Amino acid sequence: MVGIGNAMLREGEALIHVEDLVVEFPGPRGAVLHAVSDVSFDVRAGETLGIVGESGCGKSTTAKAVIQMPRPTSGQVLYRDSDLTKLDKDALRATRTDLQMIFQDPISALNPRRSIWDIIREGVEIWGTHGEWGDARILELIESVGIDPQYKDRKPFQFSGGQCQRISIARALALDPHVLICDEPVSALDVSVQAQILNLLDDLKKQHDLTMLFISHDLAVVRNVSDRVMVMYLGRVAEVGDADSIFDNPAHPYTQALLAAVPGSDIAADASLSGELPSPLDPPAGCRFNTRCPHASDICRTTVPEFEQFGPDHWVACHHPQATPVELD
Repeated sequence: MVGIGNAMLREGEALIHVEDLVVEFPGPRGAVLHAVSDVSFDVRAGETLGIVGESGCGKSTTAKAVIQMPRPTSGQVLYRDSDLTKLDKDALRATRTDLQMIFQDPISALNPRRSIWDIIREGVEIWGTHGEWGDARILELIESVGIDPQYKDRKPFQFSGGQCQRISIARALALDPHVLICDEPVSALDVSVQAQILNLLDDLKKQHDLTMLFISHDLAVVRNVSDRVMVMYLGRVAEVGDADSIFDNPAHPYTQALLAAVPGSDIAADASLSGELPSPLDPPAGCRFNTRCPHASDICRTTVPEFEQFGPDHWVACHHPQATPVELD
């Protein structure tokens, strides 16, 4: 890795180690869409890593590429020292039982023709003895996510959006995963329901000792649920570190711009974003934020910035960081 590799490893081994992840898709007339470019990060067991950025920045693609949906163009994804990018189809299917995903739209994520009992129990039926999930435990799981077990034979369309998201969470937990990837799990829900789902996820994380990747546009939610935060822009990582450090001492101009947009923020209003988001079909050379950055110079337009440490657990990829580094012991 360049700049954000082994130097960023925290004490203790990472449960998930992503290195130089690249995800590209074919575009029109032979063009290439650069969805994710050279992204590297670590996730320690038991922590929640929040991933933030504008729509189209590569958040969801990065998270899905961790579980090989789709397979990345290049790079490594190590889970418990096993490289998921090198596993064959059968080995990958078996490993995915340990890494489950909650999708953004809870209603379309569920089969409308099946009862919630069948939806939640399907994974156990496929994998047999994985875990110890008998019918009694599945009923307990349904109740633990706030669904009355007496409604287990109903179809998804008979439930509200918030209830369908609870069903999705129960389905994800039915195989006793260690990692839960939450792709904007509350963005499609009413504000009152969002709080209920977030509290539920927090309770279940503690109860099941889960490690989480949490993707969201809502910076207040991300700060509340995350141990660390990774800020992405146009397929690259701009800043990553401890949640409090990122929010209290943002160093990258893009991070500052995101925080300036939050109502009541102390970040200066002149840090707000301007200009159009470049196309991932033709991303800018050098720092990808240079076309919208008020501090950009010639080096920003030609050279990709390497990561520099700004605190004990705070790293930024910027030629002109806008915060004061914390002195390291």
